[in-house]
Amino acid sequence: MTSELKVEDLEKALMQRANDLAEEYLQRAKRSHDHFIDDENKRLKLREEKEVMAAKMSAENIYRNRVQSSELNVQKKLDQLRWQLIKNVITQARLKMADIVNNEEQYRQLIIEFIQYGVTAIDKKHLLVEFNQTDYHKMENQWESIIKEIKGGETIELSKEFHLMSGGIIMYDQKRLLRIDNTFEGRIERLSESIHQQVAELFFSELSHESEKIHGR
Repeated sequence: MTSELKVEDLEKALMQRANDLAEEYLQRAKRSHDHFIDDENKRLKLREEKEVMAAKMSAENIYRNRVQSSELNVQKKLDQLRWQLIKNVITQARLKMADIVNNEEQYRQLIIEFIQYGVTAIDKKHLLVEFNQTDYHKMENQWESIIKEIKGGETIELSKEFHLMSGGIIMYDQKRLLRIDNTFEGRIERLSESIHQQVAELFFSELSHESEKIHGR
């Protein structure tokens, strides 16, 4: 009887030990499982954050590219309009000058104004006035009467040399060291520079305005 009890107690002890070990292993497995799930959730969250960040960066790049493309299109259109405006103004100036040349009295008065300006600007005696060949022959016969209308023009000489130009005059001092260019071509060139500057300022302001609208400012 005693021997049987010892065997039974031993079996119970072994079963208890087996149950304890099984419970311990189950707890360990559960902790490992929870730890694994936690790690996977963290990795998944990190991966999602990276994917979201990558998507945001991609969207920002696409937006920036579209904005840059829109700005380039605006710039292109403004450049086209700017050059067209400049061309139109210069064309109108040339037509206006051609009309003046065809109006004999108006052209004569303009020549007098040019000469008077040259006299004041050069401020020397014995000045030369040079025309194109056509105007030279027109002005030659009335030169004395023209000079009488010029203040300080007593020593102004009509040059027998011709300059290739559509109209206007060039004035020199006697040694041809100083020169005043009042040819139509010279005046249009100076006008063109002024127009370029004014139009550039106008269209730069317009481009800045369009850029602000594109960016939603």
